[in-house]
Amino acid sequence: MESEDMAELTRYHKVLTDHHSVIRTALWGYVERMEKAAKEAEDEYKAGQADPEVKARQDASYMTNRGYKHAAALFSDSAKSGREALEDLMNAELGPEEDEDTEQG
Repeated sequence: MESEDMAELTRYHKVLTDHHSVIRTALWGYVERMEKAAKEAEDEYKAGQADPEVKARQDASYMTNRGYKHAAALFSDSAKSGREALEDLMNAELGPEEDEDTEQG
């Protein structure tokens, strides 16, 4: 491994070691917020689909009914990405969980 790569890995390791708790907390807050936003947008989309008057108001506003559908998908994808990052961070800190069958081996 080249010295530049090793220096970069060392910097990342230091950041993760020094700040793992705040990074984990921030990721968890991000995931919760994105999941909530996805649910809210999905609920708005469904409300517009169920009621033509609601849909008409939505479509006349800044956020159209179809916009709610797209926003829900984006927020959901963001939550998934954040959850994966959180799991990766936890696995890096604690090591990946062993399969119970492997442990009893």
